[in-house]
Amino acid sequence: MTQPHRTGLTAGFLIIGVAMFCLGAVTSAQAAVCDPVPTPVRDVVVSRFYADDAGSVVDPDLLAAHAKAVAPLNDFVRYVTQNADKALRRSAPKARAELAACTLSWIATWARGEAWLGTMGSKQAEYQRKWDLAGVAIAYLKLRGFASAKDRTIIEPWLQRLADVTRAFFDDRERQRNNHWYWLGLAQAAVALGTDSARHWEVARGIMRDAAADIAANGTLAKEMDRKQRALFYHVFALMPLAVLAELGASKGEDWYAFGDGALHRLVDVTARGLQSPDIFEALAGVKQETPINTRAGWLQLYRARFPDRLREPLPQVATSNRWIGGDALVLSAIVNNRPIPPR
Repeated sequence: MTQPHRTGLTAGFLIIGVAMFCLGAVTSAQAAVCDPVPTPVRDVVVSRFYADDAGSVVDPDLLAAHAKAVAPLNDFVRYVTQNADKALRRSAPKARAELAACTLSWIATWARGEAWLGTMGSKQAEYQRKWDLAGVAIAYLKLRGFASAKDRTIIEPWLQRLADVTRAFFDDRERQRNNHWYWLGLAQAAVALGTDSARHWEVARGIMRDAAADIAANGTLAKEMDRKQRALFYHVFALMPLAVLAELGASKGEDWYAFGDGALHRLVDVTARGLQSPDIFEALAGVKQETPINTRAGWLQLYRARFPDRLREPLPQVATSNRWIGGDALVLSAIVNNRPIPPR
């Protein structure tokens, strides 16, 4: 199979590779200081936390039970994504390599333990697995230049297996292909780039085309408008993976922003305006929007870096980092665009 062409990412990995050569081989087993790796979680048993069929009313008790159930997964993904960013930001080559090796040892341990490859006890568990895969795959993508040959033989087949089983869940067309479908696309793209898989890249591109087709002329997503008082929240949540996905496409010289006659631009525009004036979405959804609205992370910084003149001021305050986009979007942007890693 023909390997996908790597443009901006290639130079970034070469830079990291030179640093590794200068240090000598540093494998994940040689990290000087590394926190103990938690036991891999194979089976995921979590429940839905909404009180209504539309997914617009959160049940506090169900949400608390859900948070407890996913805590080990969240802790793991948060650790590897945060430490991937920290490693890349360290100025001393030895310290950078050691923290990268530590983080890779965490990922490799969960790969050996077949994490997320056991029983998924519900649809919500499938959703969780797909989000977590996106975060871990991007963290690995950031650190791949530090991975030893052994690391790669352990981690990369596992990531591909996870990508395949998360994709299989959506083969049933009765599954909701809303924002979950877009998050799956991000996971597939990250795995494709991290493992040189043209097959997964094709899936990611197809999902991006689907997303563009879902975006209406006014920039809204019909399935997210159905979330009633959470319509704006879910537009932000859908935009988050799509912005990162488009950036990964750009790293291979593909303009996914142009799909659907610039559909992603329309989604960014209406969402950004909605965050400044929620009444826009109140009129569109026909119901007052739940506030405060979580603006999520990363999408605004990535979009503004590529299209500095397209956004209207004033802009909403958006965090740069989230575990499901692999940590800090600015670090990812620097890697895919072959720029220096920005300071924290």
